[in-house]
Amino acid sequence: MSTIYLRNTYGIQNPAIGLLNIGTEETKGNELVKESYNLLKEKSEELNINFIGNVEGRDAFSGKIDAIVSDGFTGNVFLKTTEGLGKFVKRTLTESLTKNLLAKILSIPALPAIKRFSKTMDYKSYGGALFLGVKKPVVKAHGSSDAKLFEYTIIQAEKFVENRAVEKMIEEFTKQEIQEKQD
Repeated sequence: MSTIYLRNTYGIQNPAIGLLNIGTEETKGNELVKESYNLLKEKSEELNINFIGNVEGRDAFSGKIDAIVSDGFTGNVFLKTTEGLGKFVKRTLTESLTKNLLAKILSIPALPAIKRFSKTMDYKSYGGALFLGVKKPVVKAHGSSDAKLFEYTIIQAEKFVENRAVEKMIEEFTKQEIQEKQD
Protein backbone atom coordinates (compact mmCIF):
# COMPACT_ATOMS: atom_id res chain seq x y z
CA MET A 1 0.00 0.00 0.00
CA SER A 2 2.79 2.42 0.82
CA THR A 3 4.45 1.67 -2.54
CA ILE A 4 1.23 2.41 -4.43
CA TYR A 5 0.63 5.56 -2.38
CA LEU A 6 4.16 6.93 -2.88
CA ARG A 7 4.12 6.20 -6.63
CA ASN A 8 0.75 7.83 -7.22
CA THR A 9 1.00 10.74 -4.80
CA TYR A 10 4.67 11.72 -4.84
CA GLY A 11 5.84 10.19 -8.13
CA ILE A 12 8.47 8.00 -6.47
CA GLN A 13 8.62 5.17 -8.99
CA ASN A 14 10.58 2.65 -6.94
CA PRO A 15 10.17 3.64 -3.28
CA ALA A 16 12.41 1.89 -0.77
CA ILE A 17 10.25 0.16 1.84
CA GLY A 18 11.70 -0.98 5.16
CA LEU A 19 10.21 -2.96 8.02
CA LEU A 20 10.77 -1.33 11.42
CA ASN A 21 12.57 -3.77 13.71
CA ILE A 22 15.10 -4.00 16.53
CA GLY A 23 17.81 -5.11 14.12
CA THR A 24 18.45 -5.60 10.44
CA GLU A 25 18.82 -9.38 10.64
CA GLU A 26 15.78 -11.28 9.35
CA THR A 27 15.75 -13.51 12.46
CA LYS A 28 15.17 -10.57 14.85
CA GLY A 29 11.89 -9.29 16.20
CA ASN A 30 8.66 -10.72 17.52
CA GLU A 31 6.57 -13.25 15.60
CA LEU A 32 4.51 -10.59 13.81
CA VAL A 33 7.62 -8.82 12.55
CA LYS A 34 9.31 -12.08 11.49
CA GLU A 35 6.19 -13.22 9.64
CA SER A 36 5.82 -9.77 8.01
CA TYR A 37 9.44 -9.87 6.95
CA ASN A 38 9.01 -13.30 5.34
CA LEU A 39 5.86 -12.20 3.48
CA LEU A 40 7.44 -9.00 2.23
CA LYS A 41 10.59 -10.83 1.15
CA GLU A 42 8.60 -13.58 -0.58
CA LYS A 43 6.08 -11.31 -2.35
CA SER A 44 8.17 -8.19 -3.05
CA GLU A 45 9.20 -9.11 -6.59
CA GLU A 46 5.75 -10.38 -7.52
CA LEU A 47 4.07 -7.24 -6.14
CA ASN A 48 6.74 -4.86 -7.45
CA ILE A 49 7.77 -3.69 -3.98
CA ASN A 50 11.31 -2.45 -3.38
CA PHE A 51 11.56 -4.13 0.03
CA ILE A 52 14.98 -3.37 1.48
CA GLY A 53 14.53 -5.50 4.60
CA ASN A 54 14.46 -4.72 8.29
CA VAL A 55 15.46 -1.24 9.37
CA GLU A 56 16.18 0.19 12.77
CA GLY A 57 14.66 3.42 13.99
CA ARG A 58 17.97 5.22 13.59
CA ASP A 59 17.86 4.47 9.85
CA ALA A 60 14.54 6.25 9.32
CA PHE A 61 16.13 9.59 8.49
CA SER A 62 19.10 8.27 6.51
CA GLY A 63 17.55 9.26 3.18
CA LYS A 64 17.76 5.66 1.98
CA ILE A 65 14.18 4.74 2.98
CA ASP A 66 10.99 6.21 1.56
CA ALA A 67 8.56 4.43 3.90
CA ILE A 68 8.77 2.35 7.04
CA VAL A 69 6.16 -0.31 7.70
CA SER A 70 5.23 -1.29 11.24
CA ASP A 71 2.31 -2.35 13.37
CA GLY A 72 0.20 0.48 14.79
CA PHE A 73 1.55 0.31 18.34
CA THR A 74 5.22 0.31 17.38
CA GLY A 75 4.68 2.96 14.72
CA ASN A 76 2.92 5.26 17.17
CA VAL A 77 5.70 4.88 19.75
CA PHE A 78 8.25 5.62 17.02
CA LEU A 79 6.38 8.73 15.83
CA LYS A 80 5.98 10.13 19.33
CA THR A 81 9.64 9.50 20.10
CA THR A 82 10.60 11.31 16.91
CA GLU A 83 8.33 14.23 17.80
CA GLY A 84 9.92 14.44 21.24
CA LEU A 85 13.41 14.40 19.75
CA GLY A 86 12.47 17.21 17.38
CA LYS A 87 11.17 19.33 20.26
CA PHE A 88 14.30 18.58 22.31
CA VAL A 89 16.65 19.56 19.48
CA LYS A 90 14.73 22.77 18.81
CA ARG A 91 14.64 23.72 22.50
CA THR A 92 18.32 23.00 23.21
CA LEU A 93 19.46 24.73 20.03
CA THR A 94 17.39 27.80 20.91
CA GLU A 95 18.79 27.81 24.46
CA SER A 96 22.34 27.51 23.18
CA LEU A 97 21.94 30.30 20.64
CA THR A 98 20.28 32.70 23.06
CA LYS A 99 22.38 31.93 26.13
CA ASN A 100 24.12 35.30 26.13
CA LEU A 101 24.63 38.38 23.96
CA LEU A 102 27.71 36.97 22.23
CA ALA A 103 25.88 33.76 21.29
CA LYS A 104 22.98 35.81 19.91
CA ILE A 105 25.27 37.98 17.80
CA LEU A 106 27.31 35.05 16.49
CA SER A 107 24.18 33.11 15.55
CA ILE A 108 22.80 35.84 13.24
CA PRO A 109 24.53 34.56 10.05
CA ALA A 110 23.23 31.07 10.74
CA LEU A 111 19.59 32.10 11.28
CA PRO A 112 18.35 31.23 7.74
CA ALA A 113 19.85 27.72 7.99
CA ILE A 114 18.48 27.31 11.51
CA LYS A 115 15.01 28.32 10.32
CA ARG A 116 15.13 25.78 7.46
CA PHE A 117 16.28 23.08 9.87
CA SER A 118 13.55 24.00 12.32
CA LYS A 119 10.90 23.62 9.61
CA THR A 120 12.11 20.12 8.72
CA MET A 121 11.97 19.13 12.39
CA ASP A 122 8.45 20.50 12.90
CA TYR A 123 6.16 17.46 12.89
CA LYS A 124 3.12 19.72 12.79
CA SER A 125 3.83 20.70 9.18
CA TYR A 126 3.53 17.07 8.05
CA GLY A 127 -0.11 16.68 9.06
CA GLY A 128 -1.77 13.56 10.41
CA ALA A 129 -1.33 9.87 9.85
CA LEU A 130 -2.77 8.28 6.73
CA PHE A 131 -4.76 5.09 7.20
CA LEU A 132 -3.95 2.90 4.24
CA GLY A 133 -6.07 -0.18 3.60
CA VAL A 134 -9.48 1.32 4.27
CA LYS A 135 -12.26 1.92 1.74
CA LYS A 136 -12.38 5.70 2.11
CA PRO A 137 -9.65 8.29 2.70
CA VAL A 138 -8.88 8.61 6.41
CA VAL A 139 -6.30 10.90 7.99
CA LYS A 140 -5.98 10.88 11.77
CA ALA A 141 -4.86 14.08 13.43
CA HIS A 142 -2.67 13.95 16.51
CA GLY A 143 -4.58 13.93 19.79
CA SER A 144 -2.82 17.12 20.88
CA SER A 145 -3.32 18.92 17.55
CA ASP A 146 -3.20 22.67 17.52
CA ALA A 147 -4.49 24.92 14.73
CA LYS A 148 -1.29 24.59 12.66
CA LEU A 149 -1.21 20.78 12.78
CA PHE A 150 -4.93 20.58 12.04
CA GLU A 151 -4.50 22.90 9.03
CA TYR A 152 -1.73 20.70 7.61
CA THR A 153 -3.78 17.57 8.29
CA ILE A 154 -6.64 19.03 6.25
CA ILE A 155 -4.22 19.89 3.43
CA GLN A 156 -2.87 16.35 3.57
CA ALA A 157 -6.40 14.90 3.48
CA GLU A 158 -7.25 17.08 0.47
CA LYS A 159 -4.18 15.78 -1.35
CA PHE A 160 -5.11 12.21 -0.39
CA VAL A 161 -8.57 12.70 -1.95
CA GLU A 162 -7.39 14.72 -4.99
CA ASN A 163 -4.83 12.05 -5.90
CA ARG A 164 -7.50 9.35 -5.62
CA ALA A 165 -5.07 7.37 -3.46
CA VAL A 166 -7.66 4.90 -2.16
CA GLU A 167 -9.14 4.29 -5.62
CA LYS A 168 -5.67 3.76 -7.09
CA MET A 169 -4.84 1.24 -4.38
CA ILE A 170 -8.07 -0.64 -5.09
CA GLU A 171 -7.24 -0.60 -8.83
CA GLU A 172 -3.74 -1.97 -8.16
CA PHE A 173 -5.05 -4.72 -5.89
CA THR A 174 -7.71 -5.63 -8.46
CA LYS A 175 -5.02 -5.89 -11.18
CA GLN A 176 -2.93 -8.12 -8.92
CA GLU A 177 -5.95 -10.31 -8.15
CA ILE A 178 -6.73 -10.72 -11.84
CA GLN A 179 -3.08 -11.54 -12.56
CA GLU A 180 -3.01 -14.17 -9.81
CA LYS A 181 -6.16 -15.81 -11.21
CA GLN A 182 -4.63 -15.89 -14.69
CA ASP A 183 -1.44 -17.50 -13.38
